[in-house]
Amino acid sequence: MTLLAPLALLGLLALPAIWWLIRATPPPPRDVAFPALLLLRRLARRQEDTARAPLWLLILRLCAAGLVIFGLAQPTLLPHATTPSTGGSGPLVIVVDYGWASIATWRARIAAAQSLAAAAAREGRTIALLRSARGPDGALPEPVVARDGAQIARTLAQWRPEPWGPDRAALAQSLDALRQHLTGTARIVVLSDGIASADDAPLRTALSTLGAVSDMRWDVCDTATIGARTGATLNAEIHTPGGCPARAVTVRARGETGATLGVFPATIAAGAQTTTVALNLPALLRNRTASLTLDGANGPAGVRLLDAGDRRHPVGLIASRGSDTPLVGALFFLNRALAPIADVHEGDAAQLVTSPLSVLVATDGTLANPHVRDLVARWVQNGGELIRFAGPEIVQPQTQEPGAETATPAPDLAQSLLPVPLMGMRQIGGAMSWGHPQHLNPFPDDSPFTALPIPGEVTVSRQVLAQPGADLDRHVWARLADGTPLVTAAPLGHGEIVLFHVTPGADWSNLPLSGIFPDMLQRLIDRSAGQRDGVATGDLAPALTLDSDGLLGPAPQSARSIAADAFRTTSVSALHPAGLYGPQSGRRALNLGDAPGAGGASGAIDREPLLGTAISPAGAAPERQFGPWLALLGVLLLLADLLASLRLRGLLGRLAAAALVIGLSGQAHAQYADPPPAPPPAPAPAPAPLPANVPRAAVETHLGYVLSGDSAVDDISREGLRGLSDYVNARTSAQLGAPDGVTPGHDNLSYYPMLYWPITPNSTTNPHEIDALNAYMAHGGIILIDTQGAGSELDDAGQSAATQAALRRVTDGLDIPALAKLTSKHVLAHTFYLLRDFPGRLAGQPVWVAQSGDESNDDVSPVIIGSADWAHAWAVDSSGGTPYAVIPGGDDQRTLAYRFGVNVVLYALTGNYKADQVHIPAILKRLGGE
Repeated sequence: MTLLAPLALLGLLALPAIWWLIRATPPPPRDVAFPALLLLRRLARRQEDTARAPLWLLILRLCAAGLVIFGLAQPTLLPHATTPSTGGSGPLVIVVDYGWASIATWRARIAAAQSLAAAAAREGRTIALLRSARGPDGALPEPVVARDGAQIARTLAQWRPEPWGPDRAALAQSLDALRQHLTGTARIVVLSDGIASADDAPLRTALSTLGAVSDMRWDVCDTATIGARTGATLNAEIHTPGGCPARAVTVRARGETGATLGVFPATIAAGAQTTTVALNLPALLRNRTASLTLDGANGPAGVRLLDAGDRRHPVGLIASRGSDTPLVGALFFLNRALAPIADVHEGDAAQLVTSPLSVLVATDGTLANPHVRDLVARWVQNGGELIRFAGPEIVQPQTQEPGAETATPAPDLAQSLLPVPLMGMRQIGGAMSWGHPQHLNPFPDDSPFTALPIPGEVTVSRQVLAQPGADLDRHVWARLADGTPLVTAAPLGHGEIVLFHVTPGADWSNLPLSGIFPDMLQRLIDRSAGQRDGVATGDLAPALTLDSDGLLGPAPQSARSIAADAFRTTSVSALHPAGLYGPQSGRRALNLGDAPGAGGASGAIDREPLLGTAISPAGAAPERQFGPWLALLGVLLLLADLLASLRLRGLLGRLAAAALVIGLSGQAHAQYADPPPAPPPAPAPAPAPLPANVPRAAVETHLGYVLSGDSAVDDISREGLRGLSDYVNARTSAQLGAPDGVTPGHDNLSYYPMLYWPITPNSTTNPHEIDALNAYMAHGGIILIDTQGAGSELDDAGQSAATQAALRRVTDGLDIPALAKLTSKHVLAHTFYLLRDFPGRLAGQPVWVAQSGDESNDDVSPVIIGSADWAHAWAVDSSGGTPYAVIPGGDDQRTLAYRFGVNVVLYALTGNYKADQVHIPAILKRLGGE
């Protein structure tokens, strides 16, 4: 404990004077009988104006004065541990790691720096503050040197961490300029983030020349970055320092608006540095995913932005008879190469060009029909990417001597969908040829295949030759060792035509059998996303960057463009912050969790070696000042003394009566000037507590949901029905309580007008549950069965088949009447809102209800079956937000989903009373006729 203002304790010398002044107090009034003679007899000759104050009042007053004096002396409780600034008279240098790894513990770091600076200021030492990261202007911040602890505290409170890493090499060079501000041997305290960098050694050497170095660091196990690896599935890679305990994490896939598209819990094993989480998202949701976020990771480290290269682009394969023969068919090799990197769709050209495709692949003979070529040509002119493969039918067959070359140029390249004029086929090697199979040449610098490694084992034994010409070179993207073109390309309208001068099978070359073949196709698919030559070879300007809160915003002043060919080898820094680069049509994502040059593989997090003597943050705990609290307590005691004095003088009751009279007079004046409104009715008495055996659903209306056994699905059901209940309460006269999870056969279902039943691939029922559900429907209950997108683009084929099988399994034995598709003419479409569509998270999914004319339940459908995934659309989280995205209509679609939910609830509460209005004209006519 220390006193920041010890001279204020001189006020204690005034306590004897205070004792002498306050020990007397006026005597209290006495009740005296008024008879005159007795009054004259009892008159005292000696006048007594004062009386000795009670001892407790004297003690109260002295304590109040003492507390105020001690409060003005500013007593402060110092940490138990000795701070590094204690001892010596030299300056204190505090180096604060100012980068992304410090965000998680930033408040604790600032509090520790303020505590160290306050201790040094009390000792009269010079304090220097250094930051290790560059600022938004790209320059290393100047050091702050002062002796005033308050100034240092204000400066530290204004600091905010940067969303990039520290530049310790620049900090080491700036220490030379700091020496002129320091005298004597300094004590250096580094508030390290604990993450290793290549510049640790130079900084350690430079700091040691100033004085003794202490390294204060926090637990780095809370530090994590998230990367991604794309392929057949989208995988998130979580990187943490080694040697940390196991912990649970959650990865979220988010759309462009930040709405959640998928939630994936995972566990980081003890000691693991890299944890891979498979994000099994349907193609529709994967292509809408704009970022991956890691719950609990702050700043850019917890965000992994996705660009066009991370999405699985739809690729169409024009099928032909026999082209998919296993091991030898042309489409067999293409499917094997494209399956890990794209969504492959096979069909005829007329069907494919009407689908949303990024790339169209045509093998030899599939574009022989002029009508088909015309359809494909228009598709390419509108921006499509056509990849063709050669074969015997792509040119006119010519009879020629072995090794001879006969030219047969195409008459119209746009009409024939060829990038260059072609000549005949060429046999290289074999019994009928003089040559040998040709290897690949290195790819040209202007080719999209640049920097791909050339496998030495790839050879070509047959090809289709391109006709020589003056402009042939600008169309060639790949050549053989003898200089003949292997891949050529040419623009057509807004699109592009690419031709492989070999077949996609193993009959002309072993290129389709090599690892470079899918890499070449991947580069071409990337071009289809907008990365054309003008963008791929130019500079990519920063468009939006991540700030220290992990939010996208305008790029800082320091941000610079990145050359497209150097993008993969660029790491996050002040000059290149994490974010999106390039034009809208070809954005590239630079992420903190991806290692440069690794082709999308994430980088590991290594622990940094100590920069000096290790010290604990506990030694720099913040000081605790008790002065304001002591002064406040002293003031409260003085108020208590005032009330006690008034009571001893008999004035307390009079003052209370006067206050009451003033209050009543003010109320009377207000009533005379402006009569107040009528008082509110007395609140109803609180309801008596329910007996233990009576559920709350018996006295309040609740919606129910069938428990699935999957905690994630049940949480969504609860959040969805809670959001729907709030929506119903706000817009109708119905009042619903919080939803309940129920188990048929175990819970009494008769309390719930509607049950929401999500179907998962693992859903099962037993005869006891079936009997309970049949009894529930027979007594007027309604079950809303939701297969949650099964059979839609939101679900893959395997999951859809499993969910449909589960639906048949769980409904086997239910008394479900004949069903019909729900239309706008059904009473459910106008129970409250007039609806034509009934979307949930998905739009356009059919909804099935009982056919009209069922008199067994007053023509009310006991079951509603759909796959729109309504619970995700209704869901409301703890903050009142709607966390899950709806596809594709956004907020308008969510509103329709809520309205459909309102109609279902009122339909369950009121039945088909709305249908009676249809018969009103006939009823009135009958009444009038009578």
